[in-house]
Amino acid sequence: MSAPELLYGARPAGTFGTKAAPLVRDTAGEVVLKNVQVHYSLFELPMASVLPRLPKALHPSVPAAIGLTVWRCAEGSLGSFNIAWVGVACRTGIKPRHLIHGAYCDSENASAWLRGRYGLDCKPATISSQETWDRGFSRVEVAGVPILELVTENPQPLVPGSTVKYSPVLNAADIGGATALIQMEAAFEFHRVLRGIPRLPVYAAEAMGDSGLVPHYPISGTWAEVDITLLPPRFKLDPEIPAEQGGASRV
Repeated sequence: MSAPELLYGARPAGTFGTKAAPLVRDTAGEVVLKNVQVHYSLFELPMASVLPRLPKALHPSVPAAIGLTVWRCAEGSLGSFNIAWVGVACRTGIKPRHLIHGAYCDSENASAWLRGRYGLDCKPATISSQETWDRGFSRVEVAGVPILELVTENPQPLVPGSTVKYSPVLNAADIGGATALIQMEAAFEFHRVLRGIPRLPVYAAEAMGDSGLVPHYPISGTWAEVDITLLPPRFKLDPEIPAEQGGASRV
């Protein structure tokens, strides 16, 4: 039996440098966001469109997939804010991650803090997210024009104690003049989880970060009420060297 083939990304590491935000070493420690509404969905992508967009350090998920996430945060030390991001599902070694290529937020304060701590570079937008009896619905608008509408239809509540696996996100960040991928660290305490069928009435691929990444077949859609603890970043990854070859290190 032949050895399994490992797939790696082919994106040059130098293409991250123009977008990398300087990482700010803060002393805030843990930041808790209470009763966050999290709308999260996965869609398949063609593998041929994913490999050129991942750096050599990352493996694609199989099947190739794209993740869409919207948080509605009503309280916490960062104030009230809504945020949405989209990223390619990938792996560092065997660990699932999402490499973010587009993000939006409606709070300047939250945007600045997330950019400095995790390299999550958000553009300003109007974001809404709500749950009704038959669906979860989220929308992102820029200058009054919808660029994302995400729907999870016919949501069914899961048994108490159910959770959703939210893969940690990776963002390019500048650390002392060198570009690295920074992992956004978070812990989740679930109060309620619903699962349904995801649908994308609106998805402006270019506005969401990459015109060549267009979601295809829906995989899963969830809506959850969660307490989120944002932790200081712990790991960085060299875009050229896979984690299993020593490319991962502590920040």
